[in-house]
Amino acid sequence: MDLSKDISIVPMGTGPALREDEIDAWYAVRTACAAADEPGTRTDDRARTATLLRVERAGARALRWLALDADGTAVGTARLRLFDVEGRRHVARLAVRVSPGNRRQGIGSALLATAQAAAEADGRTSLSASTPTGTPGAADAFLESHGYSPALLLRTMVLTVADCDQEALRATVRAASDGYRLARWQGVVPADLAAAYSRARNAFGDMPTRGFDNGAQFWDEERARALAGSAAERGDTLLTVAALYEDEQGLEAVAGFSEIVLPGGGRHADQSETAVVREHRGRGLGLWVKAAMLQWLLGAHPEVVEVATSCVDSNRHMIAINEQLGFQHVGTERHFQLLLE
Repeated sequence: MDLSKDISIVPMGTGPALREDEIDAWYAVRTACAAADEPGTRTDDRARTATLLRVERAGARALRWLALDADGTAVGTARLRLFDVEGRRHVARLAVRVSPGNRRQGIGSALLATAQAAAEADGRTSLSASTPTGTPGAADAFLESHGYSPALLLRTMVLTVADCDQEALRATVRAASDGYRLARWQGVVPADLAAAYSRARNAFGDMPTRGFDNGAQFWDEERARALAGSAAERGDTLLTVAALYEDEQGLEAVAGFSEIVLPGGGRHADQSETAVVREHRGRGLGLWVKAAMLQWLLGAHPEVVEVATSCVDSNRHMIAINEQLGFQHVGTERHFQLLLE
C-alpha cells in the first residue's frame, strides 16, 4: 500500500450534519469515476446527489468517508450501508470509489479497510460489494484480492419508451387471468390492502440467489409505509400495480405486484421489485402486472423516456418477461461477498 500522497480518510456528516463541501467532494469523485468508467451512463446531478446523501432509504442507515489528499481534495469515497430491519441486521453493503488519476496507490484499500472495520464493529457478518463487469471501472480483481468472492450476477436491462409496442402492452393487459383483477396506487398502499400487500412482498425473498447472503425479507404494514415515506422524502414517485384475488375467507388478497420509481420526478424510471406469491405462479401474473404498470406509467408520465431494471441472471423467467416487454440487455453487475465469523 503506497499512500505517498499523504491521504487522510475522514468520516462525512450525516443528516443535518452533512456539509455542502462534503456533498461537493462526493459529487466530484462520483462524476469523475462515471465519466471514466461508465461513459454514457445516466448519473445523478448535484441536487439529486445531495438528496440521496441526506435521506436514507427505509430500513437502513449509512456511514460515508472521503479520502483527502494533502491539499484537502477528495480523491476517493466509501459508503457503508447497514441494514436495520429484521432478518438483515447482520448484513452490510460496501461501495468504494477512487478518482481515475489516483488509483493503484492504496487509496481504495484504505477506504475498504475503514468501511469493513466499521461493519465488523457494528456486528455485521455478511459484507457485499458490487462492480460493473467488462468496463474500465470493473473492480473484480480488487475485491478478490481483499478476500471477497463472486456471489451473484445481475443483468441490467433498459426499455426505450419510443421503441415500446404499446398495442402489445394493451393486448397483454386485456388478456387477464381468470379470478384476478388489477389495482394500482401511488405512494402509500391503501389501508384496506396494506396487510395483504405486506404479505405478498415477502414473496420477493425467495428469488434465486444461489447462496448469496442478503438476509431474509420480513415485511409488515409499518415497513411498507416506511418504504413509501422515504421515497416521498427523496422526492421520488412510487407507483405500484397489484394482482388481487379473493382468498378462502372471502377477503381481498395480493397475488403479485410490480413497482416503479420515478427518481425526483425525472425522465428516467427505475423498475423496482416485481414478485408473485409462490402458489399463484405459472399463471402469467408477473407479465400481467408488469405490462399493466408500463401501460399506466406511459399514459400518466409521458415525460419518461426510458425504464431501467436489474434482474438476477439466473432468474430466466423474469428475464424472458422483460424481453417480451421490450427491455434490452445493456450490461451486467457482479456482487461480491465476504462472510465473517
